Amino acid sequence: MTNKRLLISSITILILTTIIVAIFGIVPLPEYVDLSSENNFEGKLIYFVEIQSENIIPPAPDIIDSCIFYIDLSADSLEEEKVVCSSDLYNFSYDINFYDAQIYDKNNIILPYWNDGRDSLYRNVLIVDIESGEISKDANDNFSVENNKMNVYGEKLIDPWETSDYNSRVIGVYYVDRIKTVEVFNSRAPSNYYFESLHWSPDGNNIIAGDSENNLIIFSKNQEFNPLKVNLNPELVNDERLDFVRVLGWSS
Repeated sequence: MTNKRLLISSITILILTTIIVAIFGIVPLPEYVDLSSENNFEGKLIYFVEIQSENIIPPAPDIIDSCIFYIDLSADSLEEEKVVCSSDLYNFSYDINFYDAQIYDKNNIILPYWNDGRDSLYRNVLIVDIESGEISKDANDNFSVENNKMNVYGEKLIDPWETSDYNSRVIGVYYVDRIKTVEVFNSRAPSNYYFESLHWSPDGNNIIAGDSENNLIIFSKNQEFNPLKVNLNPELVNDERLDFVRVLGWSS
């Protein structure tokens, strides 16, 4: 009889524990509104992805290619357009690191690379036109690139790693003006959810961020609209999986 009571008590505790964890232990993803052409934004969202193989068994998926895409916010379709992939650049070098890619002169992307190995004192630079994909070459990497951490009002974005508490499952987007820190967005989220590579819009009123779910999120600095989600197609290239890496910026 005692064993039966212990069994019933154990089952009851297990059920109650499961219910409590289900109610209080699972934190859902933040909710966003899907972006549409009716939102009337201008400019291009430019971002870097890696194309990965769909390995069914270990080892981990192989990185097949690295690519830069853009979305024209003024177009009705909001389709993703390819700018350039590393496989397009083998005539120049096999050692072009897309993690060094930056927006240059609003309509171009610069890609520094080592021409004759890393013992060289200077790097060469490829200049890629965002719309046409046309590639030109420059002899050095002495370029002035856009600073997307500070907007036209002198307000500076704070790195989300500094303002999010992943142990408490709280994430946020903040910036600093000349006087104080301003909260743009704050939400509960799973501990493995995060924002990265925040950038200002050209007019300094909105913010673009990438998240860990392969989405682009647009925030209003003054909270004039709910955050908008740009869904990226995870199988855009030859049925291979796209893995979002970072936002390069919001170009005019």
